[in-house]
Amino acid sequence: WIQVYYKNSSQMKDVRADSDDIRRPKAPPPPPPIPVSRGSKPRLSGPSTKTAISRPTDAPDGKSSQTLDFTQILHKVSAISRQVEGGLYLIKRVASVVHRIAAAEQQHVMACKKILDQEKQKLKDKMMDEMTRCVDAWESTERYLRGNMDKQEELARNMEQKISNPMMQFYTDAELKRKAILKDEKKYGVEMNRAKVGVQKNLRNCQKLIKSCLLAKAEQEEKKKGGSIGKKKKFGAGMLNWAKNMIRGSLQELQNQAATAAKNYAASIEFANERQHQYYDKELPLICKQFEMLERSRINALHKYLHMLNEISRAHAEPVMKFIEEHRKLISEMSPDKDITDFTAHTIRMYGPVPPMEPFTYQLPCTQKDIKAGRFQGNPNSYFYATLEHCMQMQKGKYGNLDVPIIVVNLIEAIQKLGGMTVEGIFRLSAKKEDLVRLRAQFDQGNYHVRETSPHVPAGLLKQWLRELDKPLIPTELYEEAIKIAKSIKGQDPKLTSSVISSFVSKLPALNYRVLKHVCTLAGKIADLSSVNKMTYSNLAIVFAPGFLRNPSEDPAEMLENSKYETAFTNHLLQATA
Repeated sequence: WIQVYYKNSSQMKDVRADSDDIRRPKAPPPPPPIPVSRGSKPRLSGPSTKTAISRPTDAPDGKSSQTLDFTQILHKVSAISRQVEGGLYLIKRVASVVHRIAAAEQQHVMACKKILDQEKQKLKDKMMDEMTRCVDAWESTERYLRGNMDKQEELARNMEQKISNPMMQFYTDAELKRKAILKDEKKYGVEMNRAKVGVQKNLRNCQKLIKSCLLAKAEQEEKKKGGSIGKKKKFGAGMLNWAKNMIRGSLQELQNQAATAAKNYAASIEFANERQHQYYDKELPLICKQFEMLERSRINALHKYLHMLNEISRAHAEPVMKFIEEHRKLISEMSPDKDITDFTAHTIRMYGPVPPMEPFTYQLPCTQKDIKAGRFQGNPNSYFYATLEHCMQMQKGKYGNLDVPIIVVNLIEAIQKLGGMTVEGIFRLSAKKEDLVRLRAQFDQGNYHVRETSPHVPAGLLKQWLRELDKPLIPTELYEEAIKIAKSIKGQDPKLTSSVISSFVSKLPALNYRVLKHVCTLAGKIADLSSVNKMTYSNLAIVFAPGFLRNPSEDPAEMLENSKYETAFTNHLLQATA
C-alpha cells in the first residue's frame, strides 16, 4: 500500500509505492453489515443509467456515514469489474495527458489545449469511473492544466519523469492484475454452471431409466397374461428396444440401475449445493476483495500523482496559486473508503442487496425406495412436472370454462388479493420452504383455494410451477430464435422491438400464449408500481426468464453466455405482452 506521511499540512515528506501495491490481500476482516431494517433495505428503483453517484450526507455529529465494501454487492461483480476497468482507464488517460503535454512543452499553447480537448472527448465517450471524487479531481486537474500552459522545460521534465512514466507503469501492472482476477471469476462461474448442468443431466438420465422400467414392466405383465405389446403400445417400442440394448437382464436389474441413477442424481444435488455455497461464500467474496484492493490502490495512486503534479506546479505557476489551492483542497478529499462507500451504496440503490440463494431441490416425482419397489409415476393428478395440455385435461370437468390451468388463475388472484402488487421484492424474495411445500401438497390433493397470509407464497409457487413444466412455456424449437432476437434488438427503436416480439409471440401454441399473457399482464401491473415494490421490468425478467426459456444445450460456457440474452429477451417480452 502507498504510505503517505506529511511533515505538515502543506508539504509532503515521503511517498513510498512499488509494484506490491496490487498484490493479493491477506485475509481482511469481514465487512460490517448494512445497518438497515428489512422494510427499509435499498431496492431496485429503475433501469440502469450512468448517473453520477451522490455523496452520503454526513451525520449530525460530524462523523462520516457507514463504510461499505464490494462484498456487499457481490451479486453485481460485473458492475465492480466495470468500475475497476474504468478507474484504471482514467489512470491511463491522466498519464497520457501529462506525457503529451510534457512532449509538447515547446509548442504553442494552443497545441496543448488541443491535446486536452482530445483527451476530454475520449473520457466523455468512455467514462466508466463512477467514483465522484476521483472524477471531480481529474476535471479540476484539467482546468488547472488549461490555465498553466506556459511552463518551463524543467516543469516538462519533472512531469515526464515523476508522474507520467510511473503512472503508466502502475496502469500496466494493475491491468495485468485485473485480467487475472477476471480470469479467476470466469473460472469460478464456469465451475458453478458445470455443477448445475450435472444436476440437470442426472435428472434426465433418471427420467429416461424410469420410463424404460415402466415399459419393461408393462411388457412383463402382458407376457404373464399370454399376450404382447400390441399396436396401442407401439409408441413405446423404441424406448423398450433402447432399454434392452443398453441394459440386459431382469426387470429387477433395470430397477436397480434406475435406483443407482437416482442416487447419483441426489449426490449431484448435494455437490451442486456445496459448490453454490463455495461460490457465494468464498470465491465471489474473494474476487470482490481483490477488486477492492486493486481499486483502493488505484485511488491512492491517483491521489499521489495528482498531489505530486500540484506540488511541481506550485514552483512554476505562482500567478495561478489561487486556483492551485482550490485544486489541492479538492484532491485532498479523495478517499478509498468514501468513494467505495458511495459507489457501493449507489449500486445497492440501483440493483438491490445480495439476493438470497435458491438451493437445488430433488425433482423426481418418486423416491429411491419407490423406484426399488417399482413405483415410478408419482401423483398422476399433480399440476407439477406436467404439460400444459395435461393440466387442462385434469380440469376438463370441474373447470372446463377456463382457458388456462386453474393453478395459474388462483395463484395470480391470491397474489393480488394479498396485496402482492405493492409488496417490496414480490417474486424476488423467497417464501418459507415449509409454506411452499404445504401449498403445493394442497394443490396435489385437488384443493385449489389459496388461504395464505403472505403474497410471497403464491408468488413463489407460481414461479416454481413455471420452472417445473414438463415442456417450457416457450417451446424448445423457438429458443434459438429468441436468443437471436435478444442479440439483434439492442438499441433499436421501441416500436420496432415491439413489432419483432409480436411476430415471435404469434408463433406460440394457443395455450402457451394464453398462459404467457396471464403472467405478462400480472408483471405489467407490478412494474407499473415499481416505485413502491422496487420490481421493474428488468428485475421481473431475471425472475421469469428460467420459467419462460430452457436452454437445450448442456455446454456450461454456452449456458453461461446465453443467460444474459435470456433475461434481455424476457424483459422485452414482458413489456410487449403486458
